[in-house]
Amino acid sequence: MPIFITVIILIYFITKQFEYEKVNRLTYVAIPIYSIYQITVTLPHRSTDIPVWIVFLVFVIGACIGIYQASKVQIKDAKVTTGYTEVAGVEQVVYKKQIMVKGGARYLIGWAAIILAKFLLAFLLHLDVHESMMEAFVQDALKDMVFFLSFAAKEGPTAWMDWTLIGISSAVYTLRLIQKSPLVKTELLHHKHKK
Repeated sequence: MPIFITVIILIYFITKQFEYEKVNRLTYVAIPIYSIYQITVTLPHRSTDIPVWIVFLVFVIGACIGIYQASKVQIKDAKVTTGYTEVAGVEQVVYKKQIMVKGGARYLIGWAAIILAKFLLAFLLHLDVHESMMEAFVQDALKDMVFFLSFAAKEGPTAWMDWTLIGISSAVYTLRLIQKSPLVKTELLHHKHKK
């Protein structure tokens, strides 16, 4: 990928973390569940050279990152304009309530920590990483911006680390949001169907 496209993607991703985004089940529930499922598929067998304590350490790192990312998140209940209607000859704005979240700097630091932890652990375990660090940052930024890319297969000896760090950190992040805000809890767990 040309360097200017890489820079544009990263700048766009970074600026998006300082804007509010709508809370939705796909991002905050489906992706963590899918990632955790992928952990079970890619986790190394006991016959590999990877010690159990390393696997446990990756789980702990993922959980710590999720807690850190959610520690300063901002949540608000916003009115979003969905259109206009005419009532008694007068045009009225139609609003829809949405729960919005802004990750901010801590989300970005946690996101970078996931990638750095993978590379550091792979180096310490003498595992081959099939991408450069810059490629990893760009690919993860794209996955964060375009949700269906989160479901793409990960391959190689570090796939289990990717899924574990992403799955555990995103699950813990979601659980912390639910703990922090009854609005998020209602939106994600008790969503009412609108008629």
